[in-house]
Amino acid sequence: MSSSDSSGAAPRKGGRRRKTDEAEGSPAPGRRSAGSRRKPGRGGAEDGGKKRGKALPILLGALGLAVVALAVVLVIQFTSSGPEAPADARPSSYTIVYESERMSEVLADQEIDSRPLAEGEMFERDNEEIDSQGITFTLKAKSLEDDCSAAVWGDEAAAALADAGCTQAARAAYDSDDYVGVAALFNLRDAKAAQAVAEALEQPKSLEDKGPGFVANPGGEDPLTRLGTGYSRAEASVNGHYLMVVWAQDKSSEEPTEHQDLTSPLIALNSFKDPLYRRLGEVESNNEFQGGGQGGAETGTGQGTGTDTGAGAETGGTGADAGAGTDQGAGTAPGTEQPAG
Repeated sequence: MSSSDSSGAAPRKGGRRRKTDEAEGSPAPGRRSAGSRRKPGRGGAEDGGKKRGKALPILLGALGLAVVALAVVLVIQFTSSGPEAPADARPSSYTIVYESERMSEVLADQEIDSRPLAEGEMFERDNEEIDSQGITFTLKAKSLEDDCSAAVWGDEAAAALADAGCTQAARAAYDSDDYVGVAALFNLRDAKAAQAVAEALEQPKSLEDKGPGFVANPGGEDPLTRLGTGYSRAEASVNGHYLMVVWAQDKSSEEPTEHQDLTSPLIALNSFKDPLYRRLGEVESNNEFQGGGQGGAETGTGQGTGTDTGAGAETGGTGADAGAGTDQGAGTAPGTEQPAG
């Protein structure tokens, strides 16, 4: 009995062990499924993280390049917001408007008026900011040099200045809300030489013809460099042994052949020669003249304020001097320059 009991007990225990072994060696189906889902999940997250980690620097690099490109574009837009005239820019229209007889008499030549032009005289006082004709011009670039050939472009223009005994050239570039302009004053041998240079600067009627050359713009940045890219107009006046040239353009103009009325900015820019009235008074005082700034009317040789008929052809200029003498032209109306002297 006992042996039978022992033999019977042994198989039962062995059977239980076998079941336990099977259970331990082969997990339940539910557990295998759960395990199989978790393992690929963990592996996929790691692979995705690695891919994202590699892609992030690439995306950041591309974004950085885009920001740099945008910055370059903005810099170009802000620093080059307008067209730039070529080095040989010239006006669409040029006119010799008048000769001041009083200045031609009193400031006839460099022997009478021998004191050189000075920086403070030409670029300070009222010439630092010109307020005239409802326009406020602010000085943006300036140049006073003994080498007059550096103040113009073109061999003919440079040769004319040399023949006229030019000793100084004062140039100023101005900016206002609506206009840009240049004023230039040449210190020449005498009034006759000044008239010769004014005639030598006559511009051809065709804008395709380069011509003799012209005043070089001393301004090198926008909007000053727009002068000569659209319709611009210039005028010359003989004031004793000085030749005055003013040149203006509306900043919005883009077509050199599309005429615009530039009378007001040209009158305003003519104020650049106001220092000459002080010189006129000095010379008159030295020669015991009593009419400095209060002289009688004088007749100019130009045509007064007139009208523009297109590129290279005008019938009048900005007109007259008032103060040390009054030049009254023959055009439709006199100019309104107010000298400081």
